[in-house]
Amino acid sequence: MREPGEARITVLGSGTSTGVPVVGCSCPVCLSRDPRDRRSRCGIHVACEGFGLQIDVSPDFREQALRHRFGRVDAVVVTHCHADHVLGLDDLRRFNTIQGTQISLHAAPATMRGIERIFGYLVKPPPEQAGMYRAKIDFRETGDEPFECGPFLVRLFDVPHGPAHASAVEVRAGSRRLVAATDCSEIPPALADAMRGADVVLLDGLRHRPHAAHLTVERASEALLASGCKRPFLIHLGHDIPHARLLAELPPPVRPAFDGLVLPL
Repeated sequence: MREPGEARITVLGSGTSTGVPVVGCSCPVCLSRDPRDRRSRCGIHVACEGFGLQIDVSPDFREQALRHRFGRVDAVVVTHCHADHVLGLDDLRRFNTIQGTQISLHAAPATMRGIERIFGYLVKPPPEQAGMYRAKIDFRETGDEPFECGPFLVRLFDVPHGPAHASAVEVRAGSRRLVAATDCSEIPPALADAMRGADVVLLDGLRHRPHAAHLTVERASEALLASGCKRPFLIHLGHDIPHARLLAELPPPVRPAFDGLVLPL
C-alpha cells in the first residue's frame, strides 16, 4: 500500500452509552463547567486526502457533525449494534446529498444482522419507499481479512464485550496505525498484538469500579503501557471521574480522550 498523506483523527464522542452529563444527575462531573467533562456518545472520524472514514454513528452523530464540521463521510465502520453506536445511521443521508454518492458501511456478520433488524428500511427498502429521503448505503459484511477503504487499509477483529461481542478496528494509513477498541471487557491476543507499537490507540476505560462489559481505568492503562503504543488514550468514559483529575492520575503517556480531541496519524 502506498504511503498516503497525513491523516487526522477527530474524537467526536468520548462518553459511555448514557452520555455525560447523565440525565437527572447532579454529581460533580455532570455539573462540571470543564468542557472536557461533556462526553457525547462514542464516535471517531478519520480524514485523509479528502476521504472521510467514520467509526460508529451514535445518537449524537448529527450534533457531532455540526460541531466539528467535517466535510465528508465516504465510509462507515460499525463496531457493534448497541444503540449508542448505531442509532445515528439515518443522519448519513445528509452526506449522501452533499457528496452525491452512496456511503459504504462495513461490519462483522453479527453486527450486520442487528443492523438489518433495526434498519430494514435501509438495507432492503420496500418498493413503496422508492424516492423517499433515506440514507443510501452500500452494506458490506466484513470477514477476517483487511480491506481497502479509500486511502486506508482497515481490519476488524472480535473482542469480548461482556456477554456480547464487538469489533476492534485497526486503520492503517501507509505505515501508520490507529487502533480503536471502544467497547471491550478483556484484552484478547489479537487486540494486544494490534496495539503493540501502534501510533494511536483509543481503548475502553469506563471507570475505576469493575463493570461486566467494560475495562476499568486501571486494566486499560496497564494494557496501553504494556503495548508500547506511541499515543495511548482512554475512551468510552463515564461520569465517575472529572477529566482534570483523571489526567493527573493516569501514568504517562496514557491520557483521557475528550470530545473534539484531534490527533495526527
